[in-house]
Order: sequence, then C-alpha cells, then structure tokens
Amino acid sequence: MNLTKFINSLSLIIILSCNDSAILPKQNAFLRIEFEEPNYKIYNQSDAFPDFYYNSNSVILNSTNKNSLLLNYNKLGINLDLKFNKLNDGLDLINIENDFKMLLETHSKRSNGVLMREYENIDKLVFGKLYELQGDVASPVQFFLTDSLSNFVQGSVNINSKSKYDSIYPAIQYVKKDISVIFESIYWN
Repeated sequence: MNLTKFINSLSLIIILSCNDSAILPKQNAFLRIEFEEPNYKIYNQSDAFPDFYYNSNSVILNSTNKNSLLLNYNKLGINLDLKFNKLNDGLDLINIENDFKMLLETHSKRSNGVLMREYENIDKLVFGKLYELQGDVASPVQFFLTDSLSNFVQGSVNINSKSKYDSIYPAIQYVKKDISVIFESIYWN
C-alpha cells in the first residue's frame, strides 16, 4: 500500500510541475536596425574634392575645411569622415601615409584584431587599403585611396555613441558597402 501511495504522490507531483509558466531570467536585448535600400548619387560639388558615388541615405555635412566631408548616417549613429589631400611630391605621400599608419596604430591597440583588404584599379589609377578594427573601438573602419602621384583620400568610420561591437556590427557592414562603392567610383579631377 505504501508503494501505491508513493507512486500516486510522485505522479501527482510530476503532473503538477509540468506547466509553461516557469519563470526565466530576462534575456539580453540586442539593437535592431532597419536598413534602408542604398540609393547612390554622384558627389561632384567641389573642385577641391574628387568625384565619387555616395549613399543618399546619408547626409553630407561640409566642414569648415574645404578638403573634408562628413557623411552622417544619423539613423545608424555613424559618421563617415573623408579627408582629401593634394600631393606635391613623393615625400608628401610618404608623410601622409605615415600619419595614417600612426592613427591606425592608435586605434588598433584597443581592438581585438585587424582585417586588411587591398584595392587596386590600374586603369583608373586608384590604389587603396581598408582596415576593419574588430572590438569595441571608436573608429572600426579606416581606409585610404590614392593615385600615388597627386591625390590622397583618407577615411574613417566613427561611432557617435558607446555601443557593443556585436550590436553595431551590422551597421558597420552597411557602411562598408558604401565605402566599397566609393572605392569603385572615385574619379580624380
């Protein structure tokens, strides 16, 4: 009889404990960003800056320096900063590349790793490198384009607020596609 009571009690406990109202800890929330379809337009508004295609979902903010542009991706909380330098000789190219490398080194110290991609279009005389810095860094993408003779464009992606790398990663990839379009479309004046 005791065995029957024990089996009945155990069965009752199992049946009563099988419900879906179990309390679970709150899940971590992740940033969800809705990306607009890119619409590319040509930028040819300045004699001091080369022509290129840009995503019209960004807003162009001219700086006080005529050799600088800021593409503001307001909905993503990201800026794409572009600086153009006219080179006088090979020494200018070496100095500007060294400045770029020092800036890159400063940011890469805080990163978890660096991915580098080279670009070369001999027909259009466009050569460049793109560096993606992984981890929680303020500027996760740095790049430059040059014709190695008289033009040098330096760019960086800057995040406007503190956020986790895995949360902002999709937005960084979205802007990287726009940078690829700049690489492909740049035309030296």
